[in-house]
Amino acid sequence: MSIHLEEVFAQCGAFYRDTSIPWPTILSYEVGMLFREPTFCDATYKFGGLAAPHRYLIISANARCVDSFSAYPEWGLCMWKSGRIFKVIARHRTDAFTQITLLEVPDDLREELTTAQLSEIEHEFAERAGEQFLIAATLPPLPEHTDASWLSRLEFPLGINDSGEFFEKWQYCGT
Repeated sequence: MSIHLEEVFAQCGAFYRDTSIPWPTILSYEVGMLFREPTFCDATYKFGGLAAPHRYLIISANARCVDSFSAYPEWGLCMWKSGRIFKVIARHRTDAFTQITLLEVPDDLREELTTAQLSEIEHEFAERAGEQFLIAATLPPLPEHTDASWLSRLEFPLGINDSGEFFEKWQYCGT
């Protein structure tokens, strides 16, 4: 792993996006695949119980908090620019909830991270995300994240069009 990659990951934080996703769509998020989200992506930096049956936990160094000019600063709204690339590094599940853990990938590291196996640091992120998921599954959701206005911002699956297909994705194709 390059020093650059370790430096990028050292600056990462966790962000949460609770929603309801059809089960076939959840299964399309395969560990190791990368995809591009063509729209602005919303999530929160505030950790709490799941406000919906499914959660994206996004690990990123590039989320921008917009609390200072948001009409709803209590949400803890963070956004990513359109066109960001995310890598699926884990899927966790309990009887009631599912979490898809994503790592936001800088464009210049896409080739390096399109690999058959997760790197050691990706495994560490996935393990920590799994621990957070188990804790979140036992907590009540934050009241501000059960608001219909908040949940409506998060209703669409990341990277997937209305036909249930990824807009753009990459997977390791070994020889």
